[in-house]
Amino acid sequence: MQKLWMRSYVCNAGINFLIYTVYFMMMLWAVSYAVAEWQVSVSMAGLASGLFMAGALSTRGPVNRLLDRMERRTMLLVSVGLFFLLSLPYNMTAPGLYGFMALRFLHGVAFGAATTAVSTAAAALTPMKQVGRVARYYTLGVAAASAVGPFLALRFVDERALETGALAASGMALVALLLGFFVQLPRRTVIRKIGDTEKKAATVENFFVRRALGLAVLAFLGGLCYSVVITFLGEYAMDSGLPAAGGVYFFYCFAFATFLCRPLAGYLLERCGRDMAVYPALLLIVVAMIALSLSSANWMLLIAGFLFGAGYRTLITTCHNLTLRCTFASHAGSLRSIYFVLLDLGIGFGPFLLGQLVPSYGFEMVYLAAAAIAFFGIYFYYIELGRTGRFSAERWEEERLVKGH
Repeated sequence: MQKLWMRSYVCNAGINFLIYTVYFMMMLWAVSYAVAEWQVSVSMAGLASGLFMAGALSTRGPVNRLLDRMERRTMLLVSVGLFFLLSLPYNMTAPGLYGFMALRFLHGVAFGAATTAVSTAAAALTPMKQVGRVARYYTLGVAAASAVGPFLALRFVDERALETGALAASGMALVALLLGFFVQLPRRTVIRKIGDTEKKAATVENFFVRRALGLAVLAFLGGLCYSVVITFLGEYAMDSGLPAAGGVYFFYCFAFATFLCRPLAGYLLERCGRDMAVYPALLLIVVAMIALSLSSANWMLLIAGFLFGAGYRTLITTCHNLTLRCTFASHAGSLRSIYFVLLDLGIGFGPFLLGQLVPSYGFEMVYLAAAAIAFFGIYFYYIELGRTGRFSAERWEEERLVKGH
């Protein structure tokens, strides 16, 4: 039997964690750097940060086509190597805001290529019977990176060590590249890529499937809320005179809640139906955003971090679970593709869209607006999916019996 925890698998998982850590760290770092270097508005700084995701989105189709023509290991080394090389210019004096934006976009292109290559390599190394288990491991790795990355960025921002942050990003990217040389992949193997269907271009007729759009819009709304946390929390803490430790440990609580609530989310999904996971998750995000907007002390930031970690991770995990469940339907590829595209769009362009509120109303209004967005998500889910009982426990059991699982 093929073993799972081989050297190649562990190194590939390490690459995945490091790349996502750099991504999450630089989302917050880029805003503070742009504001400090060029005194631009928070909205423009958010756009510079978010262009990273625009670059990542632009690579989905081309990289999948390249993977059909290149050796998987070659693609892994080339893409991770490019990700490392494009992290180096952060350590140099940027030619200007627009040059910095171009760098963010190109770095995002490398990120999209690298994460696609890493997921493909993971699938090549995974026994077919353990594909679902591996997907969960990689999801946990991304969840850990989503806490570690912003935590590191806040430390660098608080200590006014932005140059050190850029150096740390290049260092982690270099370690990821070195790990790539220890990954050995089977050659001439038909690979079932994790998440392969979501990376295929959706046809126009499938793209507007009502059910697919319902889940994708929820992912987009969740991405909007998450984006203003990872990009603006550092500037918000400095602007409000909040203690530095609170902003830093916000992400400790976020990570703790992420891991603590996964078993509870799984229980709710399997025993009580998907509705019982979606509604509480969105409500927790609403409360977390309100608490964040009212924060005036460390303990308030810690509570907001825990609530947001519990709500956001439960929402994204549940929506992803629903996309996997809907792979039994004829529009599976469309559903999963739209989900990931809109999640990335929400994270990428949320800082620019909501950052427009900062000059006139301050950061507090940004987080109140995020709370309103999450509250709208509750209403939207009920209207589009919840009231039909499509994802109720009873309907789930009926479909399971019909399909003979």
